[in-house]
Amino acid sequence: MAPTEAAAAGILSALARSTGWAILDWNEKKMLRLLIPLLMVLKGHVQEDPEKAPCGYRPAFSNSTSLKFHEPFEVQEGEFPWQVSIQISQKHLCGGSIIHQWWVLTAAHCFPRTLLEMALGNVTVVMGTRTFSNVHLERKRVRKIVIHKDYKPSHLDSDLSLLLLATPIQFTNFKMPVCLQKKEKIWDRCWMAEWVTDNGYDDLNTYLQKLRVVQINWKECSKRVDQLSRNMLCAWKEPGTKGNCQGDSGAPMICTMRGTKRVFQVGVFSWGKRSGFRGRPGMFVSVAQFIPWIQEETEKEGKAYTISGAQRSSLPHVPQYPLLLGLGVSNAAYYHV
Repeated sequence: MAPTEAAAAGILSALARSTGWAILDWNEKKMLRLLIPLLMVLKGHVQEDPEKAPCGYRPAFSNSTSLKFHEPFEVQEGEFPWQVSIQISQKHLCGGSIIHQWWVLTAAHCFPRTLLEMALGNVTVVMGTRTFSNVHLERKRVRKIVIHKDYKPSHLDSDLSLLLLATPIQFTNFKMPVCLQKKEKIWDRCWMAEWVTDNGYDDLNTYLQKLRVVQINWKECSKRVDQLSRNMLCAWKEPGTKGNCQGDSGAPMICTMRGTKRVFQVGVFSWGKRSGFRGRPGMFVSVAQFIPWIQEETEKEGKAYTISGAQRSSLPHVPQYPLLLGLGVSNAAYYHV
């Protein structure tokens, strides 16, 4: 029995034993049997299919619709459920984001060829946590790393890579996919979260911290950055807000609109000294410029990420989410495509 069916059956059984059930006619009882599972899904108590989750939602984060100017500086539980730590030999290497049941998006420069030739088998992805000291964090192995074919270390254009996981993610309130921005636009609020370590190199002291950022007009940014590619976005710290950012390669810049719960990934952090401070913008790869590449490469593996034409939930107003296809995995490999 599916989770929703089992939970709904329990509620209906309890109702049947109550005095109120006896006064309902047949049509009213039938309507309750239909409505209870529906309401449970809407409330998020049960996930009908753990392999399919609407992107960009934060079910465990209570302030997901609030855009108060003075928000807590500390990352809250479930605030960034798509944020991952990409690690080599269980040491943090780069940030990244869950975009699909099988896929993590990050920066290409995290994976120089010489490093991967020696250590590909030791690359893992940590997820489902905001601190490395959490005993409930999950670690997944990586089967394949896809580097964008136009990436050149000398100028960091097309600085994107996709990680194919060895096993699919089972989505929970603390492991969710982020939506990808299809077209560049102006947002009401943006953040960057990154993994930082206090007290030296003890990984147990590594945790997520966030910084509110605002995008800079491309023309204005091009005056500060030589040979700025059209594939890049610039952002820096939002005036009047707290926080700092050292620059966690591959970390997502996410944005949302006022009054909505859905969050979209706008950029992937590429480079920038003390990124985000006024006068020193952080440089992000624009996700919108690479949607066709992401779709093409994920489809090659039979686990396609889609935006338009994606399968919809049976609930008519639930947003689109990526199609989750295929169960096979390939041997570990490193590719420029």
